[in-house]
Amino acid sequence: MKQKLVVYLAGLLTVVGLGFGQAQFSDVPAGHWAKEAVDRIAACGLIIGFPDGTFRGNQNLTRYQAALIFQRLLTELEKGGQCVSGGQLSSEDLTTIRNGVQELAAELAALGVRVSALEDNAASKDDIAQLQAAIDELKSQSGQSGMSEDALKDLADRVEAASVAADTALAQSQILGDRLDGVEGDVAALKTQVDANGDSIKALNELAVLLNQDVLSLQDRVTALESSIGSVDVNSFATKEDVNAVQEFATALRGDLVALTDKVNGIDTRVQKLEAVQFSLTGSLAGTYGYTTNTGGDFDIDRLFPNNILSSGVGPSDGGSIYVRPKWRRGDMNQDFTEVDLNLNFGVKFNNVGATGISDVTINSFTPVASPSTSGGVPAPLRMRAATINGKLDNQPFSVQYYNSDQQNLTFVFNPYLFNNADNGSGDYGDTGAMSGAIATLNGTNWPLSPKFTVVMGNANTNTTNNAGYLVFGDPANPGNPTDFFGTRAEVNLLGLNLGLNYAENRFNRAGFGVDWKGTLFGLLSLEGAYDATKSNADVWDFSNPATTPQAFYINGGVNLGILSLNANYRAIAPLYEGGVAGMSLASSKFLFGVGGYDNAPYAPDSRGFGVDGKIKLANILSGIELRGYYDSATNLNGDALSATNYYGVGGDIGLFAGLKLNAFYNNFTVNGNQYPGSGFDALATGGGAIGNFGNFFAYTYNNQDSRYSSGFGVRLTHDPKASNALVPGLDVRLGYQQFANTGTDILAAAAYSGKLLGFLNLNPVVRYHSFSGSVTSYLDYDGATTIPVYSSNTLKFGIGVTTDPANFFLKPSLDGGFSTRTTNYTAGPAGDPLVGNSTTETYWRVGINLNEFLVSGSVLKAGYAQYSGTNILSPSPTSIFPARGYTNAPFGIGTDRIFTYPGEVQYPWNNTVVTGRTYASGGLGGLYLEWAYGNLQAGAFIGSLTDANGNAVSQGSGFKVTYTINF
Repeated sequence: MKQKLVVYLAGLLTVVGLGFGQAQFSDVPAGHWAKEAVDRIAACGLIIGFPDGTFRGNQNLTRYQAALIFQRLLTELEKGGQCVSGGQLSSEDLTTIRNGVQELAAELAALGVRVSALEDNAASKDDIAQLQAAIDELKSQSGQSGMSEDALKDLADRVEAASVAADTALAQSQILGDRLDGVEGDVAALKTQVDANGDSIKALNELAVLLNQDVLSLQDRVTALESSIGSVDVNSFATKEDVNAVQEFATALRGDLVALTDKVNGIDTRVQKLEAVQFSLTGSLAGTYGYTTNTGGDFDIDRLFPNNILSSGVGPSDGGSIYVRPKWRRGDMNQDFTEVDLNLNFGVKFNNVGATGISDVTINSFTPVASPSTSGGVPAPLRMRAATINGKLDNQPFSVQYYNSDQQNLTFVFNPYLFNNADNGSGDYGDTGAMSGAIATLNGTNWPLSPKFTVVMGNANTNTTNNAGYLVFGDPANPGNPTDFFGTRAEVNLLGLNLGLNYAENRFNRAGFGVDWKGTLFGLLSLEGAYDATKSNADVWDFSNPATTPQAFYINGGVNLGILSLNANYRAIAPLYEGGVAGMSLASSKFLFGVGGYDNAPYAPDSRGFGVDGKIKLANILSGIELRGYYDSATNLNGDALSATNYYGVGGDIGLFAGLKLNAFYNNFTVNGNQYPGSGFDALATGGGAIGNFGNFFAYTYNNQDSRYSSGFGVRLTHDPKASNALVPGLDVRLGYQQFANTGTDILAAAAYSGKLLGFLNLNPVVRYHSFSGSVTSYLDYDGATTIPVYSSNTLKFGIGVTTDPANFFLKPSLDGGFSTRTTNYTAGPAGDPLVGNSTTETYWRVGINLNEFLVSGSVLKAGYAQYSGTNILSPSPTSIFPARGYTNAPFGIGTDRIFTYPGEVQYPWNNTVVTGRTYASGGLGGLYLEWAYGNLQAGAFIGSLTDANGNAVSQGSGFKVTYTINF
């Protein structure tokens, strides 16, 4: 019998040349789902491509190609190249990945050798078919050929065993493919986690895809082997030794597959461990050194150089007042900046959270490493500023937040009159009462009506030298001691309304409860309101006595019917809510100007009343017409006739053309039936609070809409600089005439422009003329006893602000400067007043240069000199005969006569905030300021002086500040 070795299969796929420098492939188009991965591994040099510029993503990977990829990856891991060092992987993570790749590479190499052996010792499909035919022929001729039946049967069994072994190898290869598919999914999940640390792991994910393709290729070859065992050449067939070799290889292949499965399971375990918990640490180290000093008294420099880094910022008045003050009303030349601060943020994220558990924890810690506030500059211990825990309770989200008042105050709001301790950005609560504690919330999404629960608890460490905070949370029996507070709130949404039920208490002072609502009922009627009641610990509940059980109730309702909208309100607020006392609300403390100051309370204390408000919009007539009207009636809470106030008025706008709008109005305001020119903050005859529906509500202020809450009529013509059809874009024009009942006539003409000239020059010219002609020189206030002075005056204010865009040459310089001046002449007023017949003047100018690329990119150097002078002006507290501080900051604004300080209109045009018998200041302020910023480094310095009316220095001021911050 002719014997022929039929054991060669087709072999491996053709080995192709791998070039260098290829990063883009013509057969991987934009938008392809794998383009990002292909570009990434190509950029890392792991896969380079074929000489014709293609990637051939559907072609199988050869073992030679896989070996080259492994060699490049291992080299990259050993060298710590950019592709593996961009993320934040630990050395242990890199070692685990490196060992895993080496082990997987070794296993695949062994697998490839064994498959090659199978291929080298296997018969082709034709060979086995011919072998089977030969066996059949031998069987039919067994008697003639001399071959025994046993020999033929043995040979047939061996062929069958080889076929079974091939089937087994195919099944095992398929299992291997499935397991490696799982590896690919695990590596993809690992990619999601490691992406937070860097993109370097993406190359490993793509390599796993390539390894999977290689194993699938091996599976295809085994399948091909199975299909080939079907026919042999009748003239040639395999020996017993050949078939034994196939059986032995199939057995070895099964062992290799088992070992590789164990490796895959190990990788799966490591992936799960990496996914379970993620840690993070970020923070900053900031060092500041510097100080400011003076020789004859503190003064402010914010008026000269806005946004300078030496500013004392917003805070309590440095003149003894309990109120918060803007930065230009606080001195800057008496500060010590020296401090080193460490800020750390620790984070832990748990990824495999079930229905109940903690998903993440964040801790923010802070310490002044060295500062004047620490004992002798000795480093303070690390203190927790804030912490947050988020998680789920039966798949319902919850959160717990903690704040340390020493570093960051706890803020929360139940409703505008109860536990209103919001952070409104207008002042630090630490100046009135520092609050430490925790706030916990739970959203009951699985429960009926999806309620939200809030619990707050902590303590308020009040400052007894500032009665604003002490009155809210102070302990009368132990002044200065921290007082505990606790509150709980439940909130649900019903028919479009958010309904809240509240309980609040201050352990040593007061307790109360409340309910509030806000939303749109049935999508039509908007409603907002609250009812709150509290009592001190020394009193019993008595809802008929507002002195022992103060209550606050208000309700607002409104409907919008297209062109017509209507609103109405009713309110009754007890006097003890003033200053946030009854409501335990620091946001309403006197430091923040009480209820109606910087808080969100809609109505003032000690008031009872109602009001209506409406408007009609006719958008299609001319450029739009809007008509408005209002009526309001109120008394103090007791309803005293002497406090009865009534307001009503109408007004409207007519849009003309080219951004022009005409506004006309009429108003009337009475107290106890007597007409007054305007409502303000003056005392009532009953002593039950201030007018303007008490406090800062419904009070006339200059420039308010339709001059509401005054008595008289007027007309205004304005040009909107931002209108799409503006006559001159950037031009703001305001012309006005107003007659105040029983007081006088007000005339205004003002204009401002903001635009660019010659492509690089930014100009802001302003001009304002304002006059008030009084028909009287004084009138009696609401109490029938206080005399209100009325000044007749005229003011001319003009100026220009100029800046340039950075030049496109060396140092990229730009210019910054401006000039502004105003003169107010007092032509009439109370007899004997020193201002009558005199003038108030203010003049300000500044020049500066900015080097926007000082020596290196990102380095900015600023230098400027500024000068201010004034005559017959008021200096804020502490009082001074020199302009040490300012009240406002409006050198280039047309909304007020003032540049920095009074006299000048504030509420009424005849008021001017003039104090009878006050000594008015005259003098000046000037100096040089330098500032340099580069990255996280910032430095500033000032030298200047406060002068008297003759230009003589009364206080020299100087200082510097250097700050550097390292973020990590």
